[in-house]
Amino acid sequence: MATEYVVQPELFTLIPPGKLKCVITGKLRNDTPEENVRQRIARSLVDDYGYSKADIEIEFQVNLGRSKKRVDIAIFPPKTKHRQENIIIIVECKREDIRPTDRDNGVEQLKSYLAASLNARFGMWIGSELSVTERITNTNHVYEFVEATDIPRFGLNDPKPLTFADLTPAREELISVFKRAHNYVYGNQGMQKEAAFQELLKLIFCKVYDEDTSSGVMRFFISNEARRSEIQQQRLATEMDVLFEEVKDTYEYIFNRDEKIHLNTRVLAYIVGELQKFSLLQTETDVKGTAYEQLVGANLRGERGEFFTPRNVCDMVVRMVLSTYPRDRWSKLLIIDPTCGTGGFLVSTLKFWREHILEQQKSKWKNNDSRALEETSKMLKETANRYLVGIDFNPVLVRAAQMNLVMHGDGSTNVLHANSLLPPGEWPSEPPNDVFHKVKPGSFDVIVTNPPFGSKIPIDDPHILEQFELATFETENGQRRASMPPEQLFIERCLYLLKPGGRLGIVLPDSILSNPGLAFIRRWILKQARVIASVDLPAVTFEPHTGTQTSVLILQKKTQDDLRLERQTGKSIDYEVFMTTPQAVGHDRRGEVQYLRTPDGDLIEYEEEISIYRRSVDGKMAEEKRRQSRKAIHDELPEVVRYFDDWVSKSDRMRWLNG
Repeated sequence: MATEYVVQPELFTLIPPGKLKCVITGKLRNDTPEENVRQRIARSLVDDYGYSKADIEIEFQVNLGRSKKRVDIAIFPPKTKHRQENIIIIVECKREDIRPTDRDNGVEQLKSYLAASLNARFGMWIGSELSVTERITNTNHVYEFVEATDIPRFGLNDPKPLTFADLTPAREELISVFKRAHNYVYGNQGMQKEAAFQELLKLIFCKVYDEDTSSGVMRFFISNEARRSEIQQQRLATEMDVLFEEVKDTYEYIFNRDEKIHLNTRVLAYIVGELQKFSLLQTETDVKGTAYEQLVGANLRGERGEFFTPRNVCDMVVRMVLSTYPRDRWSKLLIIDPTCGTGGFLVSTLKFWREHILEQQKSKWKNNDSRALEETSKMLKETANRYLVGIDFNPVLVRAAQMNLVMHGDGSTNVLHANSLLPPGEWPSEPPNDVFHKVKPGSFDVIVTNPPFGSKIPIDDPHILEQFELATFETENGQRRASMPPEQLFIERCLYLLKPGGRLGIVLPDSILSNPGLAFIRRWILKQARVIASVDLPAVTFEPHTGTQTSVLILQKKTQDDLRLERQTGKSIDYEVFMTTPQAVGHDRRGEVQYLRTPDGDLIEYEEEISIYRRSVDGKMAEEKRRQSRKAIHDELPEVVRYFDDWVSKSDRMRWLNG
């Protein structure tokens, strides 16, 4: 999905420190973890469920016998007085560490509010899990509370079976949805975290596949009634088994034929209920990318120096590198990340390509947005499958990256499992993991990567080290170094994979750029490549996972003519280098989002119009306009891209870079 932003400055508002603006009332409220949950749900009730703000009350007072309590959110029928007897839905929001069994704040609290509000049929409780309660009348004409999957949308008495057109793009709440789903599997299936992640990954594949192939009612769906029936839960399990068999047929390069979904029916029903109303295919790239990588990182991060690159850093590197090429070459460049992790740089490349291709197609198919969007989706898939490659040493991350690309437009067939530091002759050569034939040295136009780095994971295998010039460069008598950190070797491996004149965007620890003992690496880099740009990233960039200070280098591999001329003249050719030191990267040392503030400390919030591109039941794409409020994030990396684009676009520099 592509999203365009149009900001209107006159709609800016200021929010004092420690406050946030209520989605429903527009009034300021205290910025607490519970309030943030409530505001996410309130926004969903309006945008996803279709309820009017006029029919929603925040902290509405209800009488429980002689005591008075306030429910977090109360929903009323249209054009009725906001009285307790008219409430139809109650929502209770808790911090993400509160469990539904909590004595004072759990689901029983919600049921007491429902019992006191006789026309309130549905209740939703959100904390560490999502729990929906429905009031029904049993055969003895006595009401009771039973478990449900979801509350109805506006205008409906019950949640109805979903079609693709009913699905809504997720927003920031997707992070919480993925987290709740994973924790539910982990806590209720008796699995270790990684195993729970693998089971959730299978269901995400099923969800995306169902969205991509459905021509009517979604198969990835469970109704309220079915949620309460063991027989219906078993039917859902059977449907998911059939769906997963189709997934395996389609993605045979990802799943083994004998793989199964290993979840009990109750857990399966919960996960389907959590995910079913969203469209992952239509969710904004940054939203689902961030949510997905947080899910992966919470379970797999750090074992081999795997600290995944923030989305904005990936976007910056990709945009800087590709902007050094003429626009007519952007979607024809062969691009690889030899240490792709969950696929962050690959997804940023897809995002960049999608924007570029969509712009071209809108120009071509004037007044026919549906055709332009269809062609964009088709061309993006073809481009990714032809020109985009990823490799990773961790097989779990390979599958995670494949899923990431499936959600973002594809190219997943080219995410391969190998140790890219091994001699190429030892790379796997059997389909579907044919690294040897797909990854030819000296053939790539662009490499964008953040290699694992650190002295705790040294490469000391002589068989690997003997391939690299850096292992003996400027050593006494040409003696090979006993070990080297992987990031140092990856610099050479990347230049080895690049064609002459190709570009490399790489994240490196600052020690390589400043440590006196590593000056030999800097001299080797300058011997092999030109430095186009150096971006000194803020110290908090990879916090809270590691405090390593890092920089981004943009390099261009020298051609044979360049090297010959330098040998003849005995000196390097002089050239300009773009250098910058951004001070903010959008989050603080704890990993919390860092918002832009006025000198008085007020947050800056603005309204924007976004364009969401959605596919209807008949398969046609359409553009949907939506307004939303957004707080300005203190992130200077987009400014780096704009300054660099202006710098590199000067005709003399473009001629220099492109011969």
